[in-house]
Amino acid sequence: MIKKILPKTLFYRYFLIIITPVIFLQIILAIVFFDSLWLKTNKGLVNSLSDEISTFINLYQNEEDEKKRANILKLFKQNKPYDIKIVKGKINREADYSKFAFYDRLLKEEFEKNLNYKFWFNTKIHKDYVKILVEFDNKITDLLVPKSRIRNASGRIFLLWILVPAILLISISIIFLRNQIKPITNLASAAEKFGKGQYIAETKPSGALEIRKAINEFEKMKQRILRHISQRTSMLSGISHDLKTPLTRLKLQIEILNKDGKLDKIKEDINEMQKMIADYLDYSTSQSELSSNKFNLSIMLNEIMHKFSRSKIKLECKKNFFLTGRQHLIKRSILNIIENALKYGNSVEIKVSDPHDKILITIDDDGPGIPEKERERVLRPFYRLDKSRTASSGSVGLGLSIVQDIVNSHGGQIDLLDNPKGSGLRVNLTFPF
Repeated sequence: MIKKILPKTLFYRYFLIIITPVIFLQIILAIVFFDSLWLKTNKGLVNSLSDEISTFINLYQNEEDEKKRANILKLFKQNKPYDIKIVKGKINREADYSKFAFYDRLLKEEFEKNLNYKFWFNTKIHKDYVKILVEFDNKITDLLVPKSRIRNASGRIFLLWILVPAILLISISIIFLRNQIKPITNLASAAEKFGKGQYIAETKPSGALEIRKAINEFEKMKQRILRHISQRTSMLSGISHDLKTPLTRLKLQIEILNKDGKLDKIKEDINEMQKMIADYLDYSTSQSELSSNKFNLSIMLNEIMHKFSRSKIKLECKKNFFLTGRQHLIKRSILNIIENALKYGNSVEIKVSDPHDKILITIDDDGPGIPEKERERVLRPFYRLDKSRTASSGSVGLGLSIVQDIVNSHGGQIDLLDNPKGSGLRVNLTFPF
């Protein structure tokens, strides 16, 4: 459950690691402040107000002389920051306060503890004042008290001091995080492009020591792979070219000597060897070129269609699909599959779709198909099926190997399946966008 909630990217995971303790710290500080300072201070202010009201009423009750009572009232008005007056009557109003409002609840609780008189108050009538009525001896003490008299103003300041450093800390953390994550994302992007067979420039080491080491090791690995591909290509190309010269010479000599057709078998063997050498060259160069470009796959497939009879091949491509890669190699892989399908079948159907942010090219034929247990083997170099794909066809078992090399070098995948429409083979070529 937690794994589903957690962010997927490294940046936001690091950000969560930093921001979570900050948030918890702010919550703890807020609770401590609220409980130990703000709440107690507000209670003290309300207690002080209730004591002042009680003192005034006691002084007023204990003095019978009306002039002295008027002086007491005058002194309170002069020295206290609230308006006070005495009127005859009783409190007939019902309590008008909210149980969920903090100050309403605090006033009620503290007045019940400290005032031994019937009281009524309202915090809603005036924006900046609290209306308080206290009944004693058929008289009512009517007070209009500023709300600042019962509220601690340090709450807003404290909230500001909590939020500003937290926002500043998080902002600085984001800047540092971006600088540390950038080399990792660059390395991941370079690895992805290299895995797709695209050319990438040298990745410059940056960031922390561990990240620099990873980038350096990636560069060494990339150079080793490129050197291996280059050596393999050079070796196979050299051998193939070295063999082509004597074979061509033998073929010319046989053409001269083969007047009565007795050397036709030898001629066929030489032709097969030349075809084998051409396949070797194709196989060795399938990964040697690294230049990539973005191209329209739909246009390329229509160009392939023109090479074959419309009655034998059908294409279903409802919109334009774009791929980034080595266009001529992808074209060669699709041509290899189509030519192989038409060699052993009568018709081919091609369908292009884009499920799950990938491009899927499905090629169905009506040939004999490939047994399930042989499908993994036919993708190996120089492997030929004995029954349905014989040596007499001129194949040396490199067609599907070349296709697999090309597809894998673009970060794609090849799958061999049964044709769901009946007999035959289905080839799925999957490429990332």
